[in-house]
Amino acid sequence: MSIQEDFINEISKYVIGWKSKFGFGVNSAIIAQACHESGFGTSDKAQYHNYFGLKYKEGRVTCNCGKFTSTSFEYKNGVRYPIVTDWYAFSDMNYGVEGYYQFIDSGRYTKAKSQTTPEGYLQALKDAGYATGPNYVENCMRVVNQYNLTRFDEGGGMMFTNSPLVEYVDLSPGNYGLRPGPIRKITIHHMAGNLSVETCGRVFHNKRGNSNYGIGTDGRIAMYVEEKNGAWTSSNKANDMQAVTIEVANELLAPYWTVSALAMNSLINLCTDICQRNGIKKLIWSDSKNERIKGINGANMTMHCDFASTACPGPFLKKCMPNIADLVNQRLNAPAPLPTTGYIIDGYDYSPVFNPEYYSNKYDDLNEIFGDDANALWIHFQQFGMGEFRQASASFNPEVYKEKYADLREAFGEDNQMYYWHYVAFGQNEGRTAT
Repeated sequence: MSIQEDFINEISKYVIGWKSKFGFGVNSAIIAQACHESGFGTSDKAQYHNYFGLKYKEGRVTCNCGKFTSTSFEYKNGVRYPIVTDWYAFSDMNYGVEGYYQFIDSGRYTKAKSQTTPEGYLQALKDAGYATGPNYVENCMRVVNQYNLTRFDEGGGMMFTNSPLVEYVDLSPGNYGLRPGPIRKITIHHMAGNLSVETCGRVFHNKRGNSNYGIGTDGRIAMYVEEKNGAWTSSNKANDMQAVTIEVANELLAPYWTVSALAMNSLINLCTDICQRNGIKKLIWSDSKNERIKGINGANMTMHCDFASTACPGPFLKKCMPNIADLVNQRLNAPAPLPTTGYIIDGYDYSPVFNPEYYSNKYDDLNEIFGDDANALWIHFQQFGMGEFRQASASFNPEVYKEKYADLREAFGEDNQMYYWHYVAFGQNEGRTAT
């Protein structure tokens, strides 16, 4: 999982929790603000758990642990100026998010507190003076859309998605209804038969039982209960309301209860997808039934036989559980592939002004934090690098480009990002140089 998704999954819990206590805000917008303001938790202010750029004003916020002095930028009449001021410091992320809500919980932001859409909320904050950057709303909304943050807005903050690997859908009415909290576990069952995903779905309509997903011997994946709902699968409501449950067809029946290679491959892929979408960083198997049931030592894989007198999921899958966890974790920890279509913003390819290897090697602070994580470096360049006028390509020095062309200085002034945009949109085709 990327640095960005790790940060989103961590801070979203606190945003959702404090929203329920304060009674205002739009989760997706607030998470996006934290991502944008702190560079996904990598800014100098984030080390003090100030993820929202909250300036210090005595008495306005009470959950802080002190203050610190740092720099930033503000816009006045469209011109960008550096500032040095005091900022709130917090002891951890929980208090950092609470501090944000305390900061907003004033008469100045009354209009924002009544908004129900991310764009409306962000615009109301900006109109009330929360941010001075001319593109603040657009920058935050870009984060909302890129990371699908509206998934945190449904039902007071818990938005569930379904697997894109599904090839067949037959929704069963038999389920516990909406989960009260996030998905934390995976429970693998066997069908006790070599059923197709269609046959398994029909069976679920005729008896009190079902699962979120099913996998046939041919490797096809079906959905019977959406992930937002707990399925009647494991004879234990508490488990089923926390777990995504999966029924797997048996290629051979008793006494072996084996599953096919195609089904196993789909099972690994589906478990990986479930973990990625629900913020489960590692799939942990335990040989101890007590640890599995109670989640001791992080155990988050359970079996039907943990809760009922049954042989499910059968001897074959039971023996495979440690290997399933290992294979899923290998996929979860695999590095993200480099983009294959360039570095695109609003349809323009920024590859001429951005090279991740050059960017990392040129700036020690970035190399220390991101290393060779091209995606993380790209995000930093978009959110901070252009605004800070950093050079990210040997063939494009933004300061040289600005100094060399008076017409650009007259047009863009101190709006740093526009020099990068002009070069990729027009400058290189016009034969302009920046070295």
